[in-house]
Amino acid sequence: MRRGGETVLQYIRSKYAGYGIARKILAMLLLVSILPIILIEIVTCSIGANAIQSQTDELMISNMNLAQKSLEDYLSVYDHILLSVYSQNDYAVSLEKLNVWDSRKYYAVKNELETDLQNIAYAYPNIKGIAVVTRKREIILYDTVTLSKENSFCFPREDAAWKAIAEETFSSTQTVYSEAVRRTDTSGQERNVLYIAHRLADINNYSKGTVGSIMICLDEKDVREVYQREEPDEFHLSFLCSAAGKILSCSRESFIGTDMMPDIQEDTGYARSDQITPEQQIKETALAKGMIDTKRCTVYIQPLFDGQFLQVNIQDTDNLLVNVRYIAEIIILIGLLTLIASCIAAIRFANNLQGSVQQIIQAMDKAYKGDYEVQINSQREDEFGKISRHFNHMVQKINHSGRQEKEALLREKNAEIKALEAQINPHFLYNTLDAINWVAIDNEQFQISKMLKDLAIILRYSIHKSNEMVSVASELEYLKKYIYLQQQRFEFSFQCFFDIDETVLEYDMHKLLFQPLIENAIVHGFPGKSGQDSIRISIRRLNEMQLEIRVEDNGSGMTAEQVEIFEHFDEQDKSAENSIGVKNVMLRMRYYYGEKGYFHIDSGEAGTTVILRIPYQ
Repeated sequence: MRRGGETVLQYIRSKYAGYGIARKILAMLLLVSILPIILIEIVTCSIGANAIQSQTDELMISNMNLAQKSLEDYLSVYDHILLSVYSQNDYAVSLEKLNVWDSRKYYAVKNELETDLQNIAYAYPNIKGIAVVTRKREIILYDTVTLSKENSFCFPREDAAWKAIAEETFSSTQTVYSEAVRRTDTSGQERNVLYIAHRLADINNYSKGTVGSIMICLDEKDVREVYQREEPDEFHLSFLCSAAGKILSCSRESFIGTDMMPDIQEDTGYARSDQITPEQQIKETALAKGMIDTKRCTVYIQPLFDGQFLQVNIQDTDNLLVNVRYIAEIIILIGLLTLIASCIAAIRFANNLQGSVQQIIQAMDKAYKGDYEVQINSQREDEFGKISRHFNHMVQKINHSGRQEKEALLREKNAEIKALEAQINPHFLYNTLDAINWVAIDNEQFQISKMLKDLAIILRYSIHKSNEMVSVASELEYLKKYIYLQQQRFEFSFQCFFDIDETVLEYDMHKLLFQPLIENAIVHGFPGKSGQDSIRISIRRLNEMQLEIRVEDNGSGMTAEQVEIFEHFDEQDKSAENSIGVKNVMLRMRYYYGEKGYFHIDSGEAGTTVILRIPYQ
């Protein structure tokens, strides 16, 4: 994470580095007070929440295991009833008689079946209705709600729900379990019922196929009482659903029939798009349909009968953690009180420290501005008191040394004045050269006259404000006169070429910056081995920020050791004492430009090239 080109950590470090010592100590005291409190609260709340969640998970799983066993036992009873019916060949034989419509035996057989069904219903009070459906889709029943063999609460004659289940048994060899069906009893009360059905066939001759089906009707409330271990509330929801996710029984009757897994594929158990598990799908559906009020909930699923049914329990996690939040609030309150006490103690300590530090800093500022009479009045006996006493002693010594230094400077200045008075007046030198020039003119020695004039100009140029800035054009005019005198001196034994970029003539540079390099080439580099000695001076713009100056000669060159000395020049190195001119240029470059200046020597048997790069002035 970045803040204005720097990381947050770098920003905090820079801000902390700018604090005074008292603020730093205060920040550290607060930090070491806050962090443990926060860590303790986080760890305590986390451990408490995890412990409660773990215990809740164990309890819920245990309850669901018990409910699973009860439900499987409960439904197994009716599976056994169906098994006893379709395994008795008497039912198949009786249905064969009804299917062929033998009027002599029809009513006797029907009456016998009705009596048998009534006996089964009396034997199992939770059965609300039991019926046999013939291949001709005729129904023979007994209903314990209406206590009737004709008018049935469970099997209304024109109802399509139970008929669809009966039809399904004719094409299936397995037990068929229905979804919840809404019924209204004789008193006008609405109830949900579930159907369990199985086909009937002649076990002695399966080639005859299905001869009918047996159906049992159960009240959804009776099923719910088997798996519901606690009273329903707003923080807990339990229900029984089919493998496809349709709710068959629920602690809140309004949700019966809701499809809880509309996007789950039955063959994979995952959603088609983003691989949502059944638990996630149920949770999202419950949230979407308003079955639960919080996203912080846990879904528990327990399969029944090898996955034919799913027992589901949704628990509100926030409600479970109410006690944890209460404990956390108490811990936070204690932490805040501790933090406030720590802050008060830290601030008092920091203010006391800041007063001592500020007194020392103020005295140091006065001393920095030249007030060496300042003293720190401190009665402390700790490190700050020791610093104050040492500071007072140091300032006294500096004050005494300053007086002595002033006296020494005054004596030195007087000595310099006397030395200057003893020097030859430059005006006397210029006037003398002018007089000699006129004598040369009178004697028609015009070459000598020109040399004297150039020498006077050179002396005036070099003596007057030797460190001032001049234009490149002025420096070149001086160099041309200087080189002319050198050529006269050495009888024109060398040539000089100028390669100047005219766009740089108005730029400024320090006076006499590279003149020692030309002198060094003439005195030490010539004569060379080429037979015609020459110097080339190049000045041009290197880029938008720098000016490049090159002094090249074809003289005898320098040794590798000498080049190495200059490339790694050290003011204290005695090995460069003999190269005063080059050393002078390097020192001035360093003083004038620092890291912005560039100096490089490239030398060999074919001559020497010196490159200077300076910033535009």
